[in-house]
Amino acid sequence: IIKSVNVSSRDRMFIWRNIKNTGAVSLSHSVYLLHDTEENRLITSNIVKIVRDRNGEVLQFFADAFNEEQEQVLNKLIAEEIAGEIKDFSKECEDFIYDVTERISNKKFKVPELEELNDDLHKLDKWRIKLIQKHSPGTTNIDILNKEIGKCKERLNEFEEKVLQKGKV
Repeated sequence: IIKSVNVSSRDRMFIWRNIKNTGAVSLSHSVYLLHDTEENRLITSNIVKIVRDRNGEVLQFFADAFNEEQEQVLNKLIAEEIAGEIKDFSKECEDFIYDVTERISNKKFKVPELEELNDDLHKLDKWRIKLIQKHSPGTTNIDILNKEIGKCKERLNEFEEKVLQKGKV
């Protein structure tokens, strides 16, 4: 539970990004849930330090589920969080492909356009890697992420070929 009333908006965003990078599930405003693992304990101790260094307050609890049903609820929340992030990633990939397609149809085959698209693709690929590292998703989800980035790379390669062809003319 994080209280950040006396914390600047810039620092609150920094704290929030650190929490999101853990794969934590938001239960409500400023209340987050993580599996109790050694790695998560280390990560949360770093977040506690960050929050306290920025004049915020943190209450950290370690709880056991009372039964199998509650454990399943927790696992479902985490799975939904992962699915949501993969959906967001897939949407960004669709938008990227749409953008490249539009540029191809408008015959905007310029090197600066290619550089911009390469930067966008690089950001998408960093996001894909971060999702894999953060969640250690199952093989199916990794395949989805890899397939999506592969489609983006294919479309960008088509655009790059057009830019190179235009340069030869």
